[in-house]
Amino acid sequence: HHLELSLLEDPWKSMESADLVVVLVDVSDKWTRNQLNPQLLRCLTKFSQVPSILVMNKVDCLKQKSVLLELTAALTEGVVNGKKLKMRQAFHSHPGTHCPSPAVKDPNTQSVESPQRIGWPHFQEIFMLSALSQEDVQTLKKYLLAQAQPGPWEYHSEVLTNQTPEEICANIIREKLLEYLPQEVPYNVQQKTVVWEEGPSGELVIQQKLLVPKESYMRLLIGPKGHRISQIAQEASRDLMNIFLCDVDIRLSVKLLN
Repeated sequence: HHLELSLLEDPWKSMESADLVVVLVDVSDKWTRNQLNPQLLRCLTKFSQVPSILVMNKVDCLKQKSVLLELTAALTEGVVNGKKLKMRQAFHSHPGTHCPSPAVKDPNTQSVESPQRIGWPHFQEIFMLSALSQEDVQTLKKYLLAQAQPGPWEYHSEVLTNQTPEEICANIIREKLLEYLPQEVPYNVQQKTVVWEEGPSGELVIQQKLLVPKESYMRLLIGPKGHRISQIAQEASRDLMNIFLCDVDIRLSVKLLN
């Protein structure tokens, strides 16, 4: 997919300083729920010293709760926190609570060293929940808070951000592009700030060109009668006013890349 290199490297780098790994599985997706991604398994294996938990989300979408039993056994290889998973306990576990003890291991299950395995037998806990349930989410949040490791502050208490004002502005506009444009379109928009100055009434005037590779992207970005580009500019201005504590006038123009 020609992804930005950092998107591929950052997950691995972040593991070096992680206190806990949360593996999130969408149990409503029948195409991906039956096994952990091979890349994820390689990452967990390389950093096996980092504690990890399994979070099975969207359990409310399952019509047959017995599916949870099968998925739990597969994704954990029948072992959680060093103990074999007891099928009956896993089946009756209440969503939003964790199962510290999983199921009888399938004799055909691949060993930990096998490159063909589909699960991870070193999860410390399992959480079965629906993100729509505040109670379920609170249970997980309390666990994460209890596992958090104390450490020194990376920045002085008076430092709000290490981003420049220009970077903050670009990110706010980028956020609006991601919100209002469909599919791959926002990822193909290049931003170029051409004006950054103080206006006659003391307001911050920002003019930014949005460069796109296709005319169809131009039409989507501008919107009917310029409504979409105007809305993006207005919302970005409002957000930046709250950040910079002054009036902000954002002017956006859309141009086709040569």
